[in-house]
Amino acid sequence: MRFNVLRLLMVVGMMLTADRVFAEAMASRDYALGQHGSLQLNVPVSWKDNVTQPPNGLPPTIAFVPSNGTAFRVLLTPIWSDRSGAVLPAAADIRKKVEQAAVQAKAQALETDIAVQEMKGTTGAGYYYAVTDRVPKPGEFKRMKQGMLRVGDLLVSFTILSQDAADPVNVEATAMLEGAVHSTRQTAVPGTKDSPVRPDALQITSTEQAHVLTVPASRLVMRLPLGGLSLTNSAIGGSTTNPRYFHFRDDAKQVIISGWFESDQAFPGLQKIWADEVTVSKKNGLPDAQRVVFGRLGNWETIAYERAVPNITNSHLHAHWVQAGTWIDLHASLTTTGSSQDARAKLESLLRAIVVKQKAP
Repeated sequence: MRFNVLRLLMVVGMMLTADRVFAEAMASRDYALGQHGSLQLNVPVSWKDNVTQPPNGLPPTIAFVPSNGTAFRVLLTPIWSDRSGAVLPAAADIRKKVEQAAVQAKAQALETDIAVQEMKGTTGAGYYYAVTDRVPKPGEFKRMKQGMLRVGDLLVSFTILSQDAADPVNVEATAMLEGAVHSTRQTAVPGTKDSPVRPDALQITSTEQAHVLTVPASRLVMRLPLGGLSLTNSAIGGSTTNPRYFHFRDDAKQVIISGWFESDQAFPGLQKIWADEVTVSKKNGLPDAQRVVFGRLGNWETIAYERAVPNITNSHLHAHWVQAGTWIDLHASLTTTGSSQDARAKLESLLRAIVVKQKAP
């Protein structure tokens, strides 16, 4: 379907009501959101799910498709406030955002009058609209139901794609959303007593000056200056469940550093890494990358760029260190109201302060 998928980017500062009878059993599934708890959904047992995790600890997208039968696609993105003290949009603001999306969809819709309707979940309200593609292409979905729903401390953006308004998925997915629950119980941080370190897992030791990262099988040690960086748990599915994944953040400076330790044999080169990044970004509806620059800082091979976000600078620096059989994949980001040049300079300064050394024989 060619309608744009509704998304809400929160960066710094940043339908039915009736008795329903389902033909198949439901199963409770939890989708971990790291330090933001988990999203709990009652999902038809035949639905297959897939979690896509964009870089830098951004909210994941949960996709559902049928294991058989009539094709459909359901996309959910649970969004949280990314700044201490910030709050999610109020009901009136949520309605306004959905109304804006409905206006954009009208150009391609068969309907001349698109109504925005309210829906009520177990812990909050939301809004949605539904449209039919006026001239669908072969293989595209004809029907789209799209909106936003408050679920506890989350704002869930959703899109339901089907061939017809009467398709059961429209009722089943709506019921799943309205029954969603946000659990604030956090998952254990690797390396603590609640989650013992595995032999092949990353080990992190924090001193008064730095965080020291290494993997027992690796010959490298990375020393990350402490500053205001704190270790967080952002294992929210997908690649973030890697036992060698790390995630640090400094909320005061709006800096995030994440990445992995891997074998050097897995390093595909900067061009392939960037091509994959572009593909994933488009798939997840992230803003376009601008001012992309390939470079080198010491032994780090780097890719610098900004995301096109209105009124702020969202700067990123991908850095890759390959030595002694180990590949360190590091992603640093900074969100600021300053210039992109200043943001890049700060990220480069941070990268220069990170020390990577070989272990003593």
